[in-house]
Amino acid sequence: MKRNGSNILLVGSEALDAACERLLGESSAGPRYRLFVTTDARPGAADAKLASVESGLHGDEAVVVDWQADVRGSRAADGPAADGPPFRRVSVESDDLRELGETVEETIAQFDPGPDGFSPAELRLCFDSITPLVADYDERSVRRFLLGLTETVERFDGMAHYHLPVEYDSEAVRSVEPLFDAVVEVQYGDGGVEQRWHLTDPDFTTDWLSL
Repeated sequence: MKRNGSNILLVGSEALDAACERLLGESSAGPRYRLFVTTDARPGAADAKLASVESGLHGDEAVVVDWQADVRGSRAADGPAADGPPFRRVSVESDDLRELGETVEETIAQFDPGPDGFSPAELRLCFDSITPLVADYDERSVRRFLLGLTETVERFDGMAHYHLPVEYDSEAVRSVEPLFDAVVEVQYGDGGVEQRWHLTDPDFTTDWLSL
């Protein structure tokens, strides 16, 4: 998955943030280009996630694409706020999923990893969350949007994960599971945070493992 690009659906009613931080990759392991797409995330969530993974000598580049359901109608790009986090914010204020997808693709293209492009897994994308998509749009529109976005991530050899805070056996998960390389369940167990992977190809499910 790291070599060829991957898209992972992250599900569960708890502990998603811990798994998210792991999937964002630590800066100490090498330079990262991180893109956060926020739809219903808590205020400051992207700031906190970035702070939790930025360590070591690498000054990583990060951008937040903010898509809020209650302020739609135009698109604007802004620089970092005064005394704010070290990343750009791009606001998408339209209910057109195509515009959201185009903005994400354009934002990825604006990163500058050098003449050779991104190394495998150098690009990390966090989509928090796809709940407004599955709640407010018909299944065909959601599938078309996610298919386009997952193909974009793979084209750049990136690693993306998409939050869906529901149980694995829910209808919402079943409707989109085939679009992803894997679905990862997360929960709190006796020994801390646990994860269980459901791979799409081949069809395989792991035991519950420590995160």
